[in-house]
Order: sequence, then structure tokens, then C-alpha cells
Amino acid sequence: MDAKDKKKGNLLVAIQFVLLAAILLFPNTTEGSLLPAWVFSFGGYLIWPGLAILAVSIFKLGPSLTASPVPKEDSTLVVTGLYKFMRHPIYTGLLITGLGLSLEAGVLPHIWFWAGLVWLLVYKSNWEEVLLAERYPEYAAYKARTGRFFPKLGK
Repeated sequence: MDAKDKKKGNLLVAIQFVLLAAILLFPNTTEGSLLPAWVFSFGGYLIWPGLAILAVSIFKLGPSLTASPVPKEDSTLVVTGLYKFMRHPIYTGLLITGLGLSLEAGVLPHIWFWAGLVWLLVYKSNWEEVLLAERYPEYAAYKARTGRFFPKLGK
């Protein structure tokens, strides 16, 4: 990969962390919200499964782990564990956790930040898949049988 790809990858990662920080740090309030109380509770229930998916996925990548969509030089294609069912389970964990935090917060800006995160991770995963297909000849077959963020969705 060239320096331009690495620079773009670092920019995408920085934007991702800014959006996650905004979701976490923007003030929360459920007072005066038009949403029913069960929405806030449902958000709270999403956080832990999202974090579990995130943790298991990070652990499974092992030495191939990088925050950047640009694959590491010494990486291998991981297609076992949660990666057997979805191509980007780390992103899935981030999306579920981010949605849970956003719903639990009870204010609209959190949902906007989460929507920005969704857009960014879709863009990032599309570009990452181009890079993975260039690096791993078997990636096309893996992509054809495996959902993007959720099993059987986005093949």
C-alpha cells in the first residue's frame, strides 16, 4: 500500500474516533424527550452485546488487528469465529454499541453522530474490501458467502 492509502486510512480512523467520542461525551438527557421510556431501556440493553461482539472480534484478529482499513503487511485473512458469519464484526460491535449509547442518551444529536458513524463505517468497509480483495485472492469467495455487518445481509 502506498503512503496515500495509509494517510486516507488514518483520516478515516480519526473521524471514527471523533464520532465515537461525540456519542460518549455529548450531554445526555431523557427529560422532556418525546420518546417513550422503553427506548432508553432498549438502548441500554444493546450496549453490552455490542461490546461483547467488539471484544471477541478484536481478540480473534490477533496480530492482523489494525484500526486502519489498510491491511498490515504481515496480516492473514481471518474467516473463522464471528468472521465466519460477518466480514466486519468489529464495525458491527461499534454500530450496536453506538446505537445503544445513542438511544440511552435520549437526545437527537447522539442519533446524528451515530448516523454519521454508520455512513463512515459503510464507506470505510467498502474501501477496505477493495484493499482486501487486492491482497487476498480468496476474498471474493469469502465476500460472496458472508454478510457484511450481519449474517446473511450485505453479501
